[in-house]
Amino acid sequence: MEISKITIPDEWCYFAKGNANILFNYTGTNDYLRHKLLRLRLLKEDEQYISTCELYDFIELKCKHLFPKQIIDIQLVVLTRDFVDRLDSAGHRVKLSERYGLLIPNILDGNYTKYSLSKNCHLYVGDGWTSSGQGKHSGADRDTHNDSTAQTVAANSKNQKIESVVFEIKPKWLYDNTSCRYCRTCSHNQLRGFSRHFCPLDLLYDHTIDRGIDDILTPVPAPVLKTVEQNCIPVRSLLRIFLSDPSNVFVKLKEYQRINNKNDLIANLTSIHDVSQNLSLVMTLRDVGLFIKIERYDRTNNHHNSHNNIHNIIDVPDYGKFVVTCNIYDLDLKSKSKYKHWLDIENKLQSIYNSYNPAWRDCIRVEADGPTFEI
Repeated sequence: MEISKITIPDEWCYFAKGNANILFNYTGTNDYLRHKLLRLRLLKEDEQYISTCELYDFIELKCKHLFPKQIIDIQLVVLTRDFVDRLDSAGHRVKLSERYGLLIPNILDGNYTKYSLSKNCHLYVGDGWTSSGQGKHSGADRDTHNDSTAQTVAANSKNQKIESVVFEIKPKWLYDNTSCRYCRTCSHNQLRGFSRHFCPLDLLYDHTIDRGIDDILTPVPAPVLKTVEQNCIPVRSLLRIFLSDPSNVFVKLKEYQRINNKNDLIANLTSIHDVSQNLSLVMTLRDVGLFIKIERYDRTNNHHNSHNNIHNIIDVPDYGKFVVTCNIYDLDLKSKSKYKHWLDIENKLQSIYNSYNPAWRDCIRVEADGPTFEI
């Protein structure tokens, strides 16, 4: 489908950007494009550039069968240079020669307030279009970073009907840590000078799930949690139930991130030719993002009653039913040329894995179940 035949650039506004992609949100009246984002490639060095067609094939052929229910729907669309050139990219450089883009659903379409809990974890509270059937705004319209702002927001929303809570999480490296004081993700966060938030490994095991949830929720301003509770959304209980499912997305990511060949260990890479297709997939899965959306169940809502949501309905005693969905995004195939960067980071982490940092709790360690290659 050629996108310029059904819409014009003025109907798209800048939404967000990452390291490799830029997103535009649809603001027009075409029902087919409502609640959608257009994802384009940013200008990158040729050796690191992976075309949209290659990305699309990678997701459809290599990833979707691994996560058939979690990977967001994507559609390949044909671009024209004129269409891309006329988009307002907020000063960011888009690759004008790229002939294809991706249409993806806007998970955050609605009236949300965003709370940045840490680099890899954000909370959105409000009312999404899938819960209300009509989003007033497109995406999170306020971003709060401190308690005073959060208290103001909570005070202003006392009488607001909150129907949806969304967690955006990058779980990063998931594996059985058998030997190190700090896991790879926590070690990398220390290397980058971040404050401790939560350890993703805590979300993998039944006896550590609760402390993982506690850590995730700790930075949420108390007035915000109180407002959510006043709207009868038991976030803690719903996260516990979601993470207790032995087939939840964190467990599956851990399974598919597993290294089964010592040649795929980063420490053993010596050239670009050592980067196997499997390692490229594993490194992609180590950098995906997740949207975990909690919505109050509405039996009159066609979206809630769709075939895809049959197994996503959770009944919590004294609270009622909720729809809890999880979507994977940011499935960007990693260029083999990044192997030097991976090696550099791994070398820098060696002095952190078993160091002592009083501001960081030790990560969970488990006994190895047979031969294992951790990272």
